Amino acid sequence: MKTRKNISRSTLAAAIATLTTATSALAAQPVDETMIVTANRMETPASKVLAPVSVMTAADISRLQITNVGELLSRMTSVETVSSGGPGTTTGIFVRGGNTDHTLVLVDGVRISSATNGNTAIELLDVNNIERVELVRGPASSLYGADAISGVINIITKQGQVSPLTLRTQIGSQDWSQTQLSSGGSVGATRWNLTAGYESLAGFDRHELLDNGNNDDDDYRNTHFAGSISHDWSEDFSTRLNYQQDDAETESDERFCANSSGVCLPYQSSRVAVLNLRADWRVMDKLALQAQASRARDWSASSDDAATAAERAANDAKFKTVRETYLLQANSDLSEQFSLVGGTEYYEDRIDTSSDYLGEERDNLAVFVTAQWSPGMHQLQVGARNDDNEAFGSHTTESVSWGYQLTDYTRVIASWGTAFRAPTFNDLYWPADPYGIGNPDLSPEESENAELALKWDRGAHSFSAAVFRNEVEGLVSWAPVDQNNYWGQWTPTNVDDALMEGFELSYGLQLERWSADANYSYVDAEDESTGESLPNRARRQFNLDVDYALESLSLGASVKARSARPTTSAALPELPGYGLLDLRARYQFTPALMMDATLSNVLDKEYRQRVGYNEEGRGFRVGLTYKL
Repeated sequence: MKTRKNISRSTLAAAIATLTTATSALAAQPVDETMIVTANRMETPASKVLAPVSVMTAADISRLQITNVGELLSRMTSVETVSSGGPGTTTGIFVRGGNTDHTLVLVDGVRISSATNGNTAIELLDVNNIERVELVRGPASSLYGADAISGVINIITKQGQVSPLTLRTQIGSQDWSQTQLSSGGSVGATRWNLTAGYESLAGFDRHELLDNGNNDDDDYRNTHFAGSISHDWSEDFSTRLNYQQDDAETESDERFCANSSGVCLPYQSSRVAVLNLRADWRVMDKLALQAQASRARDWSASSDDAATAAERAANDAKFKTVRETYLLQANSDLSEQFSLVGGTEYYEDRIDTSSDYLGEERDNLAVFVTAQWSPGMHQLQVGARNDDNEAFGSHTTESVSWGYQLTDYTRVIASWGTAFRAPTFNDLYWPADPYGIGNPDLSPEESENAELALKWDRGAHSFSAAVFRNEVEGLVSWAPVDQNNYWGQWTPTNVDDALMEGFELSYGLQLERWSADANYSYVDAEDESTGESLPNRARRQFNLDVDYALESLSLGASVKARSARPTTSAALPELPGYGLLDLRARYQFTPALMMDATLSNVLDKEYRQRVGYNEEGRGFRVGLTYKL
């Protein structure tokens, strides 16, 4: 009989009660209220948000000297990001133990994932154009529809900010460099922002392979551009237009080289682009309307510099996704205690590939509503959404959350919700070839999540704890059509169920000179059909960021620790855990000139995030920022 490790709710409840009593004695210091958009699809004070949320702002990115989105996300509670050998490579996102495609990634509220494979190319996005990132952990399909099983990441870009012309340039180990130019201004009621940047890496070999020409450095180049313009037509009506584009070329290695030369020099060209038009209208004091039209593109093409023209024509592959989305939403504060959010969303996916898919477009029409009621010390939120998809039919998801204010500083929250993941074009329509064939009869993966949380916030200190259980039914799994022929044709089916259960703790401190953020999570992610742990995710994670700031000088340190993680490799079924220490410093010479430096992996730990892929040892980065 299969046994399952169950977390003791009574033990956790006792621990939470002890921590609540202990932290009550800490000194208080007033801080500004943080506003959260993603949790309720409208601006809501953090003190009224029931969902577990983490926020990383542009100021945090600057203070921590973060250079890519994967690094940013990996510092957030219950998030693990796994790269395939350094900057520019495919990066998996595992939130609360869910699969990469169980987390919905948005840019300014717009879906940017590939419709063919379901992945989101976060490794290409420009971290310098981010105003803040909001992470909502747990199911959010009742607000956002498909793919929000484990959480939602909303990357909110810089827009409408008046700022001087700023030049930032950085260099680092492995021949890494990054340069960015940005500016923002206003003329009357019109505001604008422009950002352009370039990043390159030229001294890093991503793969452990040494034959077939693989013992070379794998270059990476990325060109970023982003712009926004907004205009207030009146006190009650405004519009804004955003566009961003990230173009990258990433060299890699190839285990099996089929070129006539016997040497492979593979690379992938990629592009992520988002065009977003939004209008906001305050109809009356208690009613606001939001309309949004967007177009997101995800494009990639693979080739080989060592191949002949004929070999390229036969083997080169390209995949392009275009998603057009139209949203109409109403936000209503009917009273001080009752608010309502409702709307309709339509999006269409189209693909253009070098393969002949059985289906190349599909549309989705959704309606959603969420109500929040706050009588006295209680708070109740109920939501529902129906998605009618051309490929897999109608699907309804629901959520219920209840909060109770124990004290002025402490809340307990219980929540329940359902979610689903839509099969991708690859799952449904992959054209038959010797290696695979899609399955148009697939159903969406479905999940049911329940959790209990405590939030404590008093002045300079904040603390939260949560225990959760998320069960996913009908996981889409690719397997051989002929179970006796592993190297034959594969196809996907809804065969597996998975259980992700665990707990998470986080603490934040904001004093005049000191700031600290720490989080710890334990997640047992298990394939219920086999009893085995799901691969590529650590069971235990810990992050710590500590900074001390003087008038012109700031110093900081970060610790990242991960336990061992299972793999899909028979030769190496488990990667060992690791702990990394980073140090950083920043000095403000004048209001216009700043210099910063980071020493990463100070102890020069050797570690791997994926089997067969290298990670950088001890490294450094030095940056200079000048404002004209």
